[in-house]
Amino acid sequence: MTSSKTILVTAANGTVSSILAHLLLDQGFKVNALVRNVESDVARELAKRGANVIKGDFDDIESLRNASEGIWGVFINGYPTFGTMKELEQNKNVINAAREAGAKFGIYMSAFMTERKDEFPNYGPEMEGYWYWESKYGTEKALKEAGFDYWTILRPGMFIASYFNQTGKYMWPAFEKEHSLITSVDPSTTFSFTDTDYIGRFAAAAFADPERYTGLEVDVASEDITIAEYADKITEILGIKVEAIFLSEEEAAARGVPNRLNDWDGWRKSIGYELDYKRLDKFPIDRGTVSAYLQKNKKRFAEFLTQE
Repeated sequence: MTSSKTILVTAANGTVSSILAHLLLDQGFKVNALVRNVESDVARELAKRGANVIKGDFDDIESLRNASEGIWGVFINGYPTFGTMKELEQNKNVINAAREAGAKFGIYMSAFMTERKDEFPNYGPEMEGYWYWESKYGTEKALKEAGFDYWTILRPGMFIASYFNQTGKYMWPAFEKEHSLITSVDPSTTFSFTDTDYIGRFAAAAFADPERYTGLEVDVASEDITIAEYADKITEILGIKVEAIFLSEEEAAARGVPNRLNDWDGWRKSIGYELDYKRLDKFPIDRGTVSAYLQKNKKRFAEFLTQE
């Protein structure tokens, strides 16, 4: 496929956005890659491949206008700022700049369950995560009302890769050094693990076939497994023994484990949420598996667990 269309990929140094940028280049699109650090390895590689790498951020309106010049589509990948509506404000900046430039297609990476936030028990400003959900929902609404010819919303589940980065260090403080996944969720509880490459593949497919994907709000994930099953897969594929440890909420908190996983599980169960894999399989896009993603990133993930 070849195309003269240009796509603005925001946060192009990030995992999902960098994957998407490469896929778009593979498909023949032109790519404007918005990054904070043009000297990063990711930015340099994109530049080598012909992407137009642009320094800027979501608060710098001029850089957003510069990055939006001549674009046909935009991929919005905002940064959550817990406790504030900052993400919504920044995402609106991107949407507005793209529309002013005449963009026809907007895709936003949101989060699963966003459209059902009001069903969460005791939902309101006093609830932890309230501003996170409001920003996600507000951005979805802004995208729909912006006047794009085409729009698509992707709502991913839990990133497999997040266990091996700063998010993982926060959620699983004993993982990197002790190789333990400590949690207080019920051992039988499953979570929707998501191959980040899958999100990139889905967004790339949508940009390539806007008529088919416009107006879709899709929850995306690779498969549902338990924390113990995830630990076993890491052990098997990376060759590093990882153990799932189930404690009470009090015991887990004493080990520095935040309660966020319990919150997500509680919200999910309270609204009877189940990710619709049958719907996903109707799209001609490989959603991947946890095992395949771990195998693909084996070296990098093993280094995370063995660094001094």
